Amino acid sequence: MQSLTPANDVRRKDDKTGYVTPMGELPSVTTIIGETASEESKRRLEQWLKKPNAAKESALACKRGSWMHEQIENYLQGKPVEKHLAFGGYLDSILPWVKENVIDPVGIECPIWHPMGFSGTFDCLAHLVDDHVDDLTLLDWKSSRTRRSDDLVYGYKLQLAAYRLGLSHTYSVTPNKAMLVIGRPSATKPDIWEVNEEELDQLEVQFIERLQRYQNELSPVQ
Repeated sequence: MQSLTPANDVRRKDDKTGYVTPMGELPSVTTIIGETASEESKRRLEQWLKKPNAAKESALACKRGSWMHEQIENYLQGKPVEKHLAFGGYLDSILPWVKENVIDPVGIECPIWHPMGFSGTFDCLAHLVDDHVDDLTLLDWKSSRTRRSDDLVYGYKLQLAAYRLGLSHTYSVTPNKAMLVIGRPSATKPDIWEVNEEELDQLEVQFIERLQRYQNELSPVQ
C-alpha cells in the first residue's frame, strides 16, 4: 500500500480545540472525550489541577510528549533522533519497540475528520512485523511517569476508535487493529495495549454516543 497523502483541506485551529475542515470548524476527538468524561474523572482532574505545581507539570508533560512524538517521527522518516537529558528515558523505553515492530509506516501525524462532526490527528498507521500482508495497525504514542489508570486507558482506546472512523472517511482506509504504546522513563519496555477489530467496533459505538451527547448537551455551538 502506498503512503497516505495528508489531507490538505484540514488544518488545526490555533487554540487546538479542533480543526477547520471542508465541513467548517469541528471539535477534536480529545475535546469530545474530555468534555464527556465521567463526573468522577472530572473530579479527579479538578483535584489534581489544585496541586501547587499542576500547571508546571502539565506544561512539562505537553513538552515531553511533543518532543517524544517528534523523535519517533524522525526515526520513522529516516532522520536523526535527538537526545534529551530530562526526556530521554521515555524515548529509550519506546523507541526499541518501534524499531523492532514497525516495518512500513503508511501515515504519520495525518489529520482526519468525519461529517458526523469530529476531527483530529492520528500518530501513525503502519504495517507491523507480525501483521498479515493486508493488515494495518493504528498506533498511538503516549508518555507517562506512572502506569496509566483504567479510565485513562479507556479514553485513549476511545481516541483510537474515533481516529479509525475518521481514517475510513478521510482516506478510505480502515485499520483492523490498534495499539496504545506508552513510554515509561524507568521501564525497559513501554506499556502496551492491543485493541482488536471487535473491540474497536464496540468502542466506535461508544464514541459515537459520546459525540452525540457532546453535540446535544455540551457543544458551545447549539
